[in-house]
Amino acid sequence: MKWSKLIVPMQRRFRRQRAKKILERFPQINGALVIDIGGSLAFWRTVEDILRPSRVLVYNISDDRMKMGHQPADDYIELHFYDGVRVPQDENTAEIVICNSVIEHVPLEQRAGLAAEVMRVGKNFVAQTPAPEFPLELHFGMPFLHWLPRSIGRRLVRFSPFALFGPENGQRYFDETRLLTRKELAGYFPPAKIEVEYFLGMPKSLLAFG
Repeated sequence: MKWSKLIVPMQRRFRRQRAKKILERFPQINGALVIDIGGSLAFWRTVEDILRPSRVLVYNISDDRMKMGHQPADDYIELHFYDGVRVPQDENTAEIVICNSVIEHVPLEQRAGLAAEVMRVGKNFVAQTPAPEFPLELHFGMPFLHWLPRSIGRRLVRFSPFALFGPENGQRYFDETRLLTRKELAGYFPPAKIEVEYFLGMPKSLLAFG
């Protein structure tokens, strides 16, 4: 698909840039235990030459999203299906917790709980979410979609590249995706420093480092 040929290389580039930023902030990640909440094998396959933890515990509510077409994990990566509420680990289990592009998909009433779990199970953490100021809604490959009223955006998503996976799936994915402002992200992670990833001079992602 032409859409995938455009979006996939961009996703790969963004993931590798983010991995370098994580390594710069947390050089101790190499050789450490990492928990990835809502993560996938796709991320770790893309950055395995940059981030080299001794062990990665991935927790996700969807087995399909964890694997995303990839083969079973390497020995140092463990995939765990969980309830999306409580990560079955003690406080400060991991040196670093990563939560990449997850919180914008969590229902509003559950976001504080997710943030609390990120901060509970890790000594350090990074939580990333797309910046609403970026004109392209990368979840759907459509410009300005997230700037429109929700009722209009929901109708237009039927014509997005994502609709190739089925119009109903696209609308369901749209319903569960609500981007956060910088202020909202800081409110969920009060101890964190919020940094901005830029692309072509525009805010592309927000990162909470704690």
